[in-house]
Amino acid sequence: MTSECNSCLHATNIPSLRKFRLPSHAMPLIFQERFDIGREIRQRSVGAHVFHVPSYPPMRERGIDICGISEGSGAFEVERIGAPFHALLFCLAGTLELYQGDMRWLVEPGQLGILPAMERRGFRRIGDEPCRLVWLLLSDQSRWHYLHAAQCQVRDSMEGQTLHDAVSLFQRETARLNAGHADAQAVSALDLVVTLLERALHQLRPSAGWPAQLQALFAKADEDLSRDWSIDELAARLHITPAHLHRLCQQHLGCAPGQYLFQLRMRRAREMLQNGHPVGDVAQAVGYHELASFSRRFRQHFDMSPSAARGMPKMG
Repeated sequence: MTSECNSCLHATNIPSLRKFRLPSHAMPLIFQERFDIGREIRQRSVGAHVFHVPSYPPMRERGIDICGISEGSGAFEVERIGAPFHALLFCLAGTLELYQGDMRWLVEPGQLGILPAMERRGFRRIGDEPCRLVWLLLSDQSRWHYLHAAQCQVRDSMEGQTLHDAVSLFQRETARLNAGHADAQAVSALDLVVTLLERALHQLRPSAGWPAQLQALFAKADEDLSRDWSIDELAARLHITPAHLHRLCQQHLGCAPGQYLFQLRMRRAREMLQNGHPVGDVAQAVGYHELASFSRRFRQHFDMSPSAARGMPKMG
């Protein structure tokens, strides 16, 4: 039952694995999980689904199922079988031990522990020092495909404290939103969490650099300029936020993504006009449904009308 799954976020001394079926709009898989969390462990979390308190459904669009902060002494162990999400643990204090079969990995302060989706994996607090960590459960989707691995991973990361602060802010703003405060800044806080998370995971992303990825992205858009490409869709193809795409385009292409897409449309329009295509056909081919709008933008960009450009010799 989903209510049982929610309550287990703060459960104490659950000795055996329990099976959960999450709702179809969330993660449509059955998985098992076991919690042994003492009352000394303090936790705050935000979930994408309505059975979490507080909840914020737009998290789902960013590929985050739950995120939270845990700290304190006492028992703290979580084990899952077949979980349809990747678990990321940024350790700020104390020591964690990841386990998978007979294998063990220590996660110390300043490190990130990753438990990939599926299989049977878990973690526990060890030693005498109180633990403090920020954690995220990332849905098993293409956005996070590079997190798939046969074993748990441990990486050095200095992003833990920054993410801790961002997740704490997000939790507070989401609680305000759920309480009916119209001035809550949950969406801005969520975008900050995602941006910082992407920065923390940059070292794990495929080796192709951002310039190459941007060129490949816009080459794909250039193949179908009649399509109404949105910035959200372009960003989703790189598994990043629109704000991150904007920054990357400014850094590597020298302009905003919308402006770069506009330049592709105008370049294609000029080529087609110089090859004698009718102005109306050209407008449709580069994504303009209104001829007047296309003509106005073309004149602003080239300082001539589309009709004047039609049939002109190509330069270079």
